[in-house]
Amino acid sequence: MQTNRYGFIRRILHWVVALSGLGLLAVGMLFYFLDIEGTQKLLGTDTTTMLLKYHKSFGIVVLFAALLIFFLRKSSGVPAYEPQLTFLLRWPSKLVHWLMIIGLIAMPILGWLATAAAGKPVQFFDWTLPGIIGENKQLAATLFHYHSQVGLVLLALVGIHLLGVFVHGKVAHDNINSRMSLL
Repeated sequence: MQTNRYGFIRRILHWVVALSGLGLLAVGMLFYFLDIEGTQKLLGTDTTTMLLKYHKSFGIVVLFAALLIFFLRKSSGVPAYEPQLTFLLRWPSKLVHWLMIIGLIAMPILGWLATAAAGKPVQFFDWTLPGIIGENKQLAATLFHYHSQVGLVLLALVGIHLLGVFVHGKVAHDNINSRMSLL
């Protein structure tokens, strides 16, 4: 029996964040490159409205899952690496993981604040959440800018993370990837 795995809840949270986050980044990139009006022209108003609703909703899911991951990581730590990683492999791994967690918390908060400042509803599936701040179009533009910039940073961090997954699985052939496997 492998003893260096994360607990089942942590593995579920990881995959909820990973799959939701990739979908959010994909939709976010669509909005980033085409903006809302361009997305409406490409996909239609109804589809764009649905994408926005679910982008906001799953952003809130990722926020709460990332907060849980943060607190679990702070309180429980991480399982030991077997085999042990060298310092030169361990510190970039820690850095990338912490930056991803911080980004996954900051990004939905920025989106929530930006949406509220834009005077738009902050949707969580079929509920409307409090806007937290009042309408301020200039602040909304600034917050949406930071929201998208954090998204670009997260995209780069995910790429680095996936490169590490590839190296551990296909080059090093160690059992590091199994720590987060659902199987």
